[in-house]
Amino acid sequence: MSAARAVRRVAAATRASAWALAIANVAAAHAAAAYRPRIDYQLNCQGCHLADGTGEAGRVPSIRGMLVPFAQNPAGRRYLIQVPGVSESALSDRATAAVLNWMVHRLSDVPAPGDFVPFTSAEVARWRRIPLTNVAATRARVQRQIDAQLPSRARSTASRSTDRSPM
Repeated sequence: MSAARAVRRVAAATRASAWALAIANVAAAHAAAAYRPRIDYQLNCQGCHLADGTGEAGRVPSIRGMLVPFAQNPAGRRYLIQVPGVSESALSDRATAAVLNWMVHRLSDVPAPGDFVPFTSAEVARWRRIPLTNVAATRARVQRQIDAQLPSRARSTASRSTDRSPM
């Protein structure tokens, strides 16, 4: 084999390896992006809401039945962003939006509809900096709005999730 041919073979093998590495890096980045919201939930939310989102009756509300109904309502979306555990977390606006979206799809007993509008970093940035002054009253008001709009079957699921918790 000539030297020139050997150089071409090495160059071709190097390019193929570089492409394979680039593809592996992109795949790893996508896997990490999907993994990160779960880890952020574990580190920032799970301590109170527990791994499955059920919370602690009378102290920390279950988020299982209320996430999607609240996320479908403008005042509910604002509440989910402004509740102190979310608004005061050290997560960036982008990471907070990702965690909220992950929660809607992974922890909700109510399936997200096909037209679900994901939370965005801009939306989080807009609302998290405005303090929620009365968490329990705001939650109750939003729940009443949602109950008035929901069919009776969905209403019973969403109402059960409030468990008279102060949050």
